[in-house]
Amino acid sequence: MPGIISPLSASGTGTVAGMKRPYEEVSAPTYGQPHPKKRKVVHSLRHTQPGSQLVEPIAGGHGAAGDQEFIHHQLRRAIGVQCKAVGFDGSRPEALEALVAQVHNYMSNFTDHIRKSMSSGRRTAPVPHDFVYALNSVGLTGSGVLEPHLDTGDLPASLLQPAFAPPEPAEPPPPDLEGMLGPELSGRAEKESRKYIPEHFPAFPPKHTWMSTPVYAKREVDPHTIRERAAKEGVEAEKSLRRLMERKKEGDRKKNASRAQAQRSKVAIKRENLWRTALRESLEEEDEDEANKLRQAHRRDEQGFASEADIRLIEEDNKAMAERRLAEQIEDEKAAEEAKKSGKAYTPPTPERRRERYLQQRMEQRVTVNYGRKFWRQKQRDP
Repeated sequence: MPGIISPLSASGTGTVAGMKRPYEEVSAPTYGQPHPKKRKVVHSLRHTQPGSQLVEPIAGGHGAAGDQEFIHHQLRRAIGVQCKAVGFDGSRPEALEALVAQVHNYMSNFTDHIRKSMSSGRRTAPVPHDFVYALNSVGLTGSGVLEPHLDTGDLPASLLQPAFAPPEPAEPPPPDLEGMLGPELSGRAEKESRKYIPEHFPAFPPKHTWMSTPVYAKREVDPHTIRERAAKEGVEAEKSLRRLMERKKEGDRKKNASRAQAQRSKVAIKRENLWRTALRESLEEEDEDEANKLRQAHRRDEQGFASEADIRLIEEDNKAMAERRLAEQIEDEKAAEEAKKSGKAYTPPTPERRRERYLQQRMEQRVTVNYGRKFWRQKQRDP
């Protein structure tokens, strides 16, 4: 049949589409050997640090700066004592330092063996077995090898015993405050009440240094006093609200005036300046006329011919001047207080400056009609 290949023909040998590849038989591996088909992976550390360079926080070896100096001094002294014991009377500094370096190398190697034994046992502190392992590693299998080194000969004990600095004097006992503070504040009673505190411990400090007493304010219970206080607080709150509203209205008025000033044209600004100039001249003429009338009234009063209108005019002028001086004094005190708060020196205004400010205040008043005085502008300031 077409499409069928005879297995006996030449084309029937080998791999053909639709047929599996021939499998080569591989002998099974023995126990403990890796399979030849399995990929071999070797795990290792790329970055390692030698154990000899690790600095261990051992007491006395890596403490303060003075510890190393003390240990180095004692090591040189021990080498000198050993040299003296074997018969040397002295040595050069370079020879002594060479011996010190050899001792350092030997002890570093010895401690490396101790650390190796600790690491193998997963310990963080050495045990006697670690020292035995280190001694065996360096070749010291018994104490008989070290006995000749323990013989110091005829050296005196004063030379063998290292000299240490005398201990610091004990701190003086705390002062006795029993007589000054009394038994209630001295703290001795607190210590005596606690029997578990040792006798040599100092007494407690005074109570006022570590114990706080809560303070409770006295509450008013009298109904009459409570009503008076509530009424007084209500009046103060009303005054505060009135002052707040006055400041708000004043701020809104200035804000609107500045906004209107910015929106006006040059012609309107020119007209405003002309009107202010004319109003200022009118006020000055009015003040001059009133001053002339007042001088004439004073002259007639001095001569004894003053009428009731003259007397009333003099009294009104005196009252207006007193009110004006009082207002100027209050303004000066406020200005001086503000200057003191800001750290600046206060200079009282000159009479010309006071006059200019008085005219400015009169020009800013609203135009009113006073039918009683037949004036078109009110003399006193608006409330």
